[in-house]
Amino acid sequence: MNVFFVAERREGASRWRPLLRWLRPRGAHLFELLDRHAGLCGEALRAMVRLLGDLSDPDRRVREIEALEKRADAVVDEFGAALRPAWMPPFPAPLLLALVNDLDDIIDLVEDAAQSVHLYNLTRATPEAIRLAELAVASGDKLQQALRCLAQPEATRSAAALCREVDEAEAQADHVMRAAMAKLFRDEQDARELVKLKAVYELLEGLTDRCKDAAHRIESLVLKYGG
Repeated sequence: MNVFFVAERREGASRWRPLLRWLRPRGAHLFELLDRHAGLCGEALRAMVRLLGDLSDPDRRVREIEALEKRADAVVDEFGAALRPAWMPPFPAPLLLALVNDLDDIIDLVEDAAQSVHLYNLTRATPEAIRLAELAVASGDKLQQALRCLAQPEATRSAAALCREVDEAEAQADHVMRAAMAKLFRDEQDARELVKLKAVYELLEGLTDRCKDAAHRIESLVLKYGG
């Protein structure tokens, strides 16, 4: 890329930053909705850990997660309704919509994973499955913290640092996944259990991938529009 073009882009972005710092507090309701959605993601991820820790009554946990997902959908609708008439949102509207959809992808996948555990009639959860879910919980918590920092012009560097921690959790999940799959194909004698656990592992590992996608979205906002 032409260095003069890059410099021009950076200079142009820097001209807008004072205005964006002024606009950010005016988007308080939008940030509150993002925080609410992230909180629902966190609740659903914790419910997933509880489900894997006790498979004696999966239907109850699945219904809990489904209810959280429906509440998250309502937040997405409210977010869109609040964003449409906004004259000057704190960040470009298409990027904010992409961010709330990234968050919604997380809770949608939690629901898919929980329903799969139930439908597959999984009777045991391995330590590796639980660890993948725990890493997703940690990622979700960091995402919510990053979103709160994104709402504060003076805390954008903290948002970027938290996003990097989400990246690190995703890398840890990749390592757990590789070890889990190697152990599964080495030790599991029941072909049906192997297929079920493999599918559940893939869904659980995907949760940290979805969190990483949202973190990258936040980081790109920080790099382009941060103070």
